[in-house]
Amino acid sequence: MNEHTQGEGSGPRATPEVSVPLSDTITIFFSDIRGFTDTTEELGDEVANELVREQDAIVRSHIEAYGGDVVKTQGDGFMVAFKATRGAILCAIAIQRSVAQKNRNQSGPRIAIGIGINTGEPIRQEDGDYIGGTVNLASRICAAAGPGQILVAESTRHVAGRIELRRSDGGVVEYLDRGLQPLKGFPEPKRLFEVTWHPTAFGDQPAPEPTPSADESEIAAVKVAVLRAINVLTRVLGISHMDDPAFPALLECQAKASELRVAFSRAGSDGRGLTADRILENIKPFEDLLTLMLERDTLTDERWAQLDTAVARVFGRTLVNVAARGRLTITLAGKSAPPVAPPPPQPVMERPKEPEPAPAPVPAAPAPRSSVAAALAPPPLDQRATVVRWWAAGYAAWSQWKPSGLAWSHALRAEIGRFPYLLSIHIRTAADHDDGQLAGGYFLLLEHVENVSPGFMRTVFDRAVADVGVDSGSLDRRLYELLVDDGRLRETYASFVRDVIQVAVPTPGMWADAGIVEHDDSTTLVSRPTRGVGDAQEESVRLTDPHERGAERRFRVSLEPMTTRFFYVKSGKLKTPRDVDVRLTSEAAPSDRAWYLSVRDSLSGRSDPKLIPTAGATIPNLGRDNFGVWIAVFNPNPVEVVTYELTMTVRQPRQQSAARSVFARPGGPAR
Repeated sequence: MNEHTQGEGSGPRATPEVSVPLSDTITIFFSDIRGFTDTTEELGDEVANELVREQDAIVRSHIEAYGGDVVKTQGDGFMVAFKATRGAILCAIAIQRSVAQKNRNQSGPRIAIGIGINTGEPIRQEDGDYIGGTVNLASRICAAAGPGQILVAESTRHVAGRIELRRSDGGVVEYLDRGLQPLKGFPEPKRLFEVTWHPTAFGDQPAPEPTPSADESEIAAVKVAVLRAINVLTRVLGISHMDDPAFPALLECQAKASELRVAFSRAGSDGRGLTADRILENIKPFEDLLTLMLERDTLTDERWAQLDTAVARVFGRTLVNVAARGRLTITLAGKSAPPVAPPPPQPVMERPKEPEPAPAPVPAAPAPRSSVAAALAPPPLDQRATVVRWWAAGYAAWSQWKPSGLAWSHALRAEIGRFPYLLSIHIRTAADHDDGQLAGGYFLLLEHVENVSPGFMRTVFDRAVADVGVDSGSLDRRLYELLVDDGRLRETYASFVRDVIQVAVPTPGMWADAGIVEHDDSTTLVSRPTRGVGDAQEESVRLTDPHERGAERRFRVSLEPMTTRFFYVKSGKLKTPRDVDVRLTSEAAPSDRAWYLSVRDSLSGRSDPKLIPTAGATIPNLGRDNFGVWIAVFNPNPVEVVTYELTMTVRQPRQQSAARSVFARPGGPAR
């Protein structure tokens, strides 16, 4: 059932007493049997119907157990609504586990189910059905899922956050980034994540399920594959762009590499929950990229064409182009990496014929990370760190949140709700605001660094003390330097800003320097009467003259190192849609140091953030397709203040901009 709009299936649920046009946040779950038509043609209707009955029994039992509400069924598929996002994911995992177990115990035709999940605020109809973009996207994600696969939207991943399975299930949920995927009916590709799970290292492991991967030779092969994968991914994380430390395409590639490395590191201790072939499939694009870099001068034309196509399909043409020009280099800890033999063009996993048996566990000496709590709880704050107030506040908040189980996205929304100007204050001065509480909100940034550089947060303070001692000024400076360089914040600050606005815009929203609200008969310019970041006071000017309304609006803003400032354009009551033009400059030169994203309504719907091209960007149909546009101007430089000028113009489509207004004075509201 890949189309939500086809037919009525088994009929609607009971009509609720009150019809609510916009529901609360709901997670929509679609599933259907893969290859069902072919099975019917090959084996006949009777066998196919039996498969449907088996699937129905499995799916319904788990939906009920995890609090789902069946919206409708059609043939071989289900549409289910969950109020709890984690419940939807756990239900999907339970279904796939049950299907796999059933298939292992029968020799006849087997069931293969694909599942797609999306989270949003769909429109609920009077008959209890859900419609809208959230539902359509969930349906398309399901259509993209392969047999036995669970794919989720980016919104679902953010809302669900980290999930620890019960000890009886023995696993940790991981999200593998499958990149931007084109989906039918959506003009822009959508980022999808595959849900996987594997046992966690409890002190007393639950009895393993009798899966084929329990074979010792397969486990040994998986361990070899994990080691190979971690080596490849570590090398990819050491790649840098010679001209642009924050090259977006490379950061995107390395974000995927970091996530996979963490997943493989956690799973590699016992080799369960993975297959060697699947691991090699995951790292193949990264190996191809390394081959392009290291062997670009010796590759044959045919081999180059193969690698070119494979890498561009996963990471985009931009990254292939810079690799071809030799602008990528591999560095580790700030030094050139020693020569390493490049990965073979077609890696082949050699499986040991007679693997050595694993040593028996020793109860008196459990392995490190022997419990979930030990794995998640960071070391307590070193009391010597209290002399660096921003670090002490951020680390204390991070160490309290880390083992809490609260999803990063929920924690982020809570912090931005309290301090919507958080990103506009430099981390080293954050302790001077709001009685020191603002600095605690920067645990969000510390978690980003830990994700990019696993284990960094557990060692950085001791390293800083070893370097400079406990003098407050020297320790303050050294901690920040390590955060920027070894924590890779210099390269990844842009992606941190992207992740924040992806979750926080439009709700609860960010503190903005200025904004434009467009109505049919007027334009309102909103700015701040003072220069203080976080000042809640606003002043507005209402324009009615068409020439003034169509003028460019230029906003000049100076950003402290590694801070971000926000601007917006919103629609009031608009019968005639508008187009919004935006461009950014720094020292009169075009710049792309800003994300922009359009929001489809005032609550949740939004596009994926995009960097403003140096030539500028046009966001069409404000008031029809888009409720508003948010722009996040960021300064990734760790030491220098940078001044930017943002230009925003609201105009009717295909119409020349009117003469500039007196309100468009150079600089706009000074900051």
